[in-house]
Amino acid sequence: MSSTEIYGRLKDALLELDEATVLDLTRKALDGGAPPLEVIEAGLTPAITEVGARFERGDFFLPELLVSADIFTKAIDVVKPHLTREEGTARGLVVIGTVKGDIHEIGKNVVKLMLEVAGYEVIDLGIDVPLQAFVDKQRETGADIIAASALLSSTMPLLKDLVGLARRSGVSAAIIVGGAPVREKHAVEYGADGYSPDAVGAVRLVEELVSKVRADRTA
Repeated sequence: MSSTEIYGRLKDALLELDEATVLDLTRKALDGGAPPLEVIEAGLTPAITEVGARFERGDFFLPELLVSADIFTKAIDVVKPHLTREEGTARGLVVIGTVKGDIHEIGKNVVKLMLEVAGYEVIDLGIDVPLQAFVDKQRETGADIIAASALLSSTMPLLKDLVGLARRSGVSAAIIVGGAPVREKHAVEYGADGYSPDAVGAVRLVEELVSKVRADRTA
């Protein structure tokens, strides 16, 4: 069975809330030589993204969402030991969280995992985070990046509010935004420093912005 076939079956299994099959297919992909990051990005992430889409459409309800999130987390735990974290001093410090009024965290957690694997130190503020908490934690730690997520159309405007608050507060970090309904045009409208539609792109974006932030601080 090819990796593509495994990923297709894995998605179906997660949508059917079949934990045993999801975990078995995740192990089979890894045992077959699939790169761990690929298993996450091509296998698990599209599956959980579809779960979120079904929840938003009303095809899934809270119990299904919670069960699927638990299965997804267990599958990620299967992959984690196969990931190789870059050694040495952390490449940068990122403060991450989901904004106030929003309790979605799966996408945020995937981004956090990818950043940690890439060698970044990540401070996770969790979900339902007041905007001032992002600013306060950045000032406390000197973080290079503030990464904020919103998964509801009703909480998306808070990303703009966060950018405004950070700018008024003189925060020296770059601010990136993301979440299922967020698009590049929103990041531009909100005045954010960047946006990525997926976790792999977020790592590349952070890499670019950390260098810029540190150069600006020493200029």
